[in-house]
Amino acid sequence: MAELSTLFAKIHITKDNFDNFLESKPRTPKLDNNWLTWWNSRTMSGKFDLQKEDLHHYECTNNKSIIQGWKNYLQSLTFSDYDPDNEIWHFGIILFSENYREMIPMLAFIKSVAEFKTESIEDFATVYSYLWGGDVSAYINYENLVGIFDSKIQTTADIEPDNLKYADEYLAKKMEEFQSNGALDQCY
Repeated sequence: MAELSTLFAKIHITKDNFDNFLESKPRTPKLDNNWLTWWNSRTMSGKFDLQKEDLHHYECTNNKSIIQGWKNYLQSLTFSDYDPDNEIWHFGIILFSENYREMIPMLAFIKSVAEFKTESIEDFATVYSYLWGGDVSAYINYENLVGIFDSKIQTTADIEPDNLKYADEYLAKKMEEFQSNGALDQCY
């Protein structure tokens, strides 16, 4: 079995903006220097030059249906938790993907929340080897309401320690929840 990476995102966003994000249509990503630099910084088998037509989004009516689709795929161990008191959205897919091409629509989705979020230096999203350790497939910072890949982050050792600790602890909590409600049984 391939070692699936885990997606984790921590996003500050008001309830109204979160609702607006959920009801919005998925955005088509634009091929720009940030996408190209990230793509070219990754090591993968069968690598090809990233082209405009390679960037695609989920064909869904709105962003809420993207989240629901992943949650319905029980083997992925997907969660979407909105904390109204602190106005933070935590989103994750514990068993996400090991294929960069398959990651593109999710990365486009998670970058697109930037225009709805509250500005906070604490926000980030990452695709990394939570269960097996080591590699980072993608890391996104949010600056000036734009999601930006940090292509220098290649391994978990490159992630800001507080962010890695936060992600690891949140994911451990979710794993316990999935175990206690029997969701882990769906994976085997």
